[in-house]
Amino acid sequence: MDTTDLSGTSYAVLGILEKQPRSGYDLSAFADRTVAHFWPISRTLVYRELARLERLGLATGTPVAQERLPDKRVYTITAEGRAAFDDWLARPTFEEARFRSGFLLKLFFGLRVPAERVTQLLEDYRHSLQEEASSLRVISDRLAGDTAKRFGRLTALYGVRSAEARLAWLDEVEAELHVRSASAKREETT
Repeated sequence: MDTTDLSGTSYAVLGILEKQPRSGYDLSAFADRTVAHFWPISRTLVYRELARLERLGLATGTPVAQERLPDKRVYTITAEGRAAFDDWLARPTFEEARFRSGFLLKLFFGLRVPAERVTQLLEDYRHSLQEEASSLRVISDRLAGDTAKRFGRLTALYGVRSAEARLAWLDEVEAELHVRSASAKREETT
């Protein structure tokens, strides 16, 4: 089977299914609690990927009737899906990490807004990073000692360390902007 057109999201969905069969809703909820910290997947994309993986024979869906809820479809990874997932895991290369950051985009255009707004932007970002680090620290601590969840813990720990590094960078940004604003004020008074 040619899997050259599979994306990282395709493999994330296969990996989650490899852990256990899930409905689209359950898969999306699991992704939100786990891989979304570094690989966000919208619910719409989950359903689209599940349909695609099923068409490709990498997953199968089974209808499940429910009494008090709408019927659902539970997906299972197939042997071909498992082989494709294992092949992807064995490849030594990975995509260049690119991400979107509304914060960095606004900071990039910081000259266009008043200094107070930039200060608020930095404070809001600091608060967000502190919450992120705290949340991921809880996850990392909860998974500590469970060898079956070792790799989940390590990815959570990466998130903690990344947030800490961004907080350290933010200290530098605030220091530099404070220095610049102080020198700009001196120039205005002379």
